[in-house]
Amino acid sequence: MNQFLIIVRGSDHSTVSPEAMQKRMAAFGGWVEKVLNGRYVSGAPLEDFDARLLKNKKEVLTDGPFMDSKEMISGYMVINAENIDEAVALTKECPLVEEFQLEVRRLKPMM
Repeated sequence: MNQFLIIVRGSDHSTVSPEAMQKRMAAFGGWVEKVLNGRYVSGAPLEDFDARLLKNKKEVLTDGPFMDSKEMISGYMVINAENIDEAVALTKECPLVEEFQLEVRRLKPMM
């Protein structure tokens, strides 16, 4: 098995109602349980604030230009799959694909 990173891009739509958020999370949980069937490793949404950019051990301060909200990374998941084709097929079933762009990348083993 290989591990794949699914990068979730797009605005979090902070104005989503609690009911809609609950429905989204239930659909996501169903996908993890039924479609991934034990292949889900980890994942989390990212906060929209308190991020820092470091380059050459220094904090980089910027006042723009900023990413378009559709390009913003709003979360990630790590899943197990045999190959990229299987990882993409599993990701196509994710309910988040209706609202976000999902990028699938193979993680290189570190030893």
